[in-house]
Amino acid sequence: MASPAPLNALAPHGTWTFYPFLIAMNRGGPGAVDFGKARGAFGVHGDDDGWHLTHLPTGALIGLAPSAKAAMRAAEGIEGVWDWTIADDPDDSAASVIREVLRINGVQRSDNRPVRVATE
Repeated sequence: MASPAPLNALAPHGTWTFYPFLIAMNRGGPGAVDFGKARGAFGVHGDDDGWHLTHLPTGALIGLAPSAKAAMRAAEGIEGVWDWTIADDPDDSAASVIREVLRINGVQRSDNRPVRVATE
């Protein structure tokens, strides 16, 4: 089955940079983030409930971090574990590594947005 069209283009890979992107919402169409930073397949932006780590191609939330720095560290820790340019879910071997890197960096799930998670 082919992956759906991406919601966002990948950001430049070199460094975290200000980058507008869309996020998937539980209700209605995608929401716009014009104050976030992004790098590669990941976006980070702050909100009332924490720092959102977003998978740019799908716009789905990976999780909420206690700080922007923690969200960026988590993204940097998982970027080489899986091909994040696609919408497919990580396989079992990658999923366990991803969950552990997210846990170490304090990244947790949220019920406010669709969540892209490593399958449990």
